[in-house]
Parts: sequence; structure tokens; C-alpha cells
Amino acid sequence: MSKVRRASVHSSSSSSDIILSTRTRKSISKSRRSSLAEEAIKPPSRRASLAAAITSLATATIDEEHTPLVVDLHDLYKKKIVKSSQKLNCFFGEPTPVDVCISEIKKEGLKAILESKVPLCYFLYYLLDEFSSENLLFFLEVERFDEHRRISTAGELKTMAERIYGTYISNSAQLQINLDDKVKRNITNQLLAISDFNANTIFVEAKASVYILLESSYIRFLGTNIYQEMIRHCGEFTIHYDERTIKSAVSYLFGHLKQQKESINAQSNGTKDSNLSESLIAVNSHYYNLTRSIIERFVINMFGKAHLPLKHL
Repeated sequence: MSKVRRASVHSSSSSSDIILSTRTRKSISKSRRSSLAEEAIKPPSRRASLAAAITSLATATIDEEHTPLVVDLHDLYKKKIVKSSQKLNCFFGEPTPVDVCISEIKKEGLKAILESKVPLCYFLYYLLDEFSSENLLFFLEVERFDEHRRISTAGELKTMAERIYGTYISNSAQLQINLDDKVKRNITNQLLAISDFNANTIFVEAKASVYILLESSYIRFLGTNIYQEMIRHCGEFTIHYDERTIKSAVSYLFGHLKQQKESINAQSNGTKDSNLSESLIAVNSHYYNLTRSIIERFVINMFGKAHLPLKHL
């Protein structure tokens, strides 16, 4: 009786094709068979699994069919917050200035902190440090745009949309957000066309894209000192922050601005009339003024002009 030759699998170095070839039983040693069996049943390490997950998140693209889902989940949470606030107003018989507590933020994550005021100051501080504050500002602007859809005319809404586009989306935007070309093109075409403008959908994809970027930033925010400072100043279960807590949160934002100003002054004092140095100082000064405008507008929208520092930097 002739011996049956076993088929084995070889991976060619020049291509990814799988080639079957025959081998004698002796060509694979016992130790080699054992190592192959161990590799086959050995589960991937935790580090490898984590690396694979991060890679898949980094390279993931937004599925058009599920793009609105991210925003829908946030909108559902927002309705829940509004409903809770209305119940408190009915109970006390007047508008109640409540905020989102830290315990709720720990439980619900990004969607909760986006509905807050005082805790949101600390998140904005982190985003300014990360040079990605435009994502939060755009999201808040679109939130306000969505609120105006029920009370504004089509012409007013288009004017608001054009302002948002000019600030965050156009190629010359000072606070340009990172959007897929297709999403940007869809918004541009709607604004250029006379009859294609749809206030209900124009920013849906862009808002969902930015929300995902904010999710990534929020995860990094959780591991920072400023996150711990937020917990320390705000407490776990406080829903009504006093003036002292508000002032502390606002002072963090203007403290960031003060650091920028001191850096520019140090560059100015150390320059040697170099054109490159002067150009760098000009760029940094422009960024400082832009950051100052961002912080001032944010504080006014959240707390009113009374909470701006008496001494402007």
C-alpha cells in the first residue's frame, strides 16, 4: 500500500496566493507541529486587541446610512434634559438655572457635557490646548441653528447657514473644521442653489462627523489634570453652580489666554529683528486674538457679559 502524502499550506513571498503542495510526513517535526498548534489556539494579546481597535477607529469612515444616528442619540438626550428642566420649573413656579452634574457626565459622557455650561468650560479649555476648539464651537453653532429652525424664516436661516459656512467650512474659514470633501461639497451646493437649501438637513452629516471627533477628544480629556480639576471644583452631584464656581471655570479659560499672551511677549523681547521671528510673532498674535474672541463669545453665550473679566487681557 502506498503512503498517502499530506497537503500543506505555503504562503508565497511574492504574492498572497495560497499554494497547496505535498510533503512527506517527516517534513514537519513534532516540535514544529506543537508550535503551530499553539499559534492556532493562542488568543490575541490584550495589547494587540487594543491596537487593532484603535486602528479600526482611526481608519473608520462614516457610513452615510447611519450618519444621522449619532446626532439622533444626542438629540434624544437633549430632549430628556429639557423635559427634566421643565419639570423643575413647574415645581418651583419659575425658571430654575440648573446645570448638568458631574455624576451625570460620568454616566452619559460627551452628550451630557455638551448640555452643560460650567463643566463645558473645562472641556473647552482642553480643546484649546489640543488646538481643536473649532469642533466644539461648530457643534454649538449648529445646535443654535437647529433651535432657530422653528422660529426663523427660510431667508434668515440661509443667512445663518452662510455665516456658519464662512466661519467653519469654507476654504478660507478661520476656524475650519476637518470634513470629508463630499460632505463639504453637499453643503456648498445647497447654499449656492436657489431652491435646494434645506435647513433640516444641511448640517446633519457635518454635525455627525464633528461629534465623532469630539468623542475622540473627550476620551483623551478624561485622562487629564483639567478633568480632575473640573470634578474638584464642580462636585459630583451639584446641579446649581454658584457664582464662585462659575467664576473659577471662566478663569481657567482666560488663564489659557494669559499664557498665550505671556508667550508672545517673551518672543517679542527675545527677537533679533529677524523676518522669520517677526512673522512667527504675527501669526501667534493673530491666533491669540482669535482665541480671545472664541473665549469671550463662549462666556457671553453661556453666562452673559457680566461674567467677562473686568480687565481684558
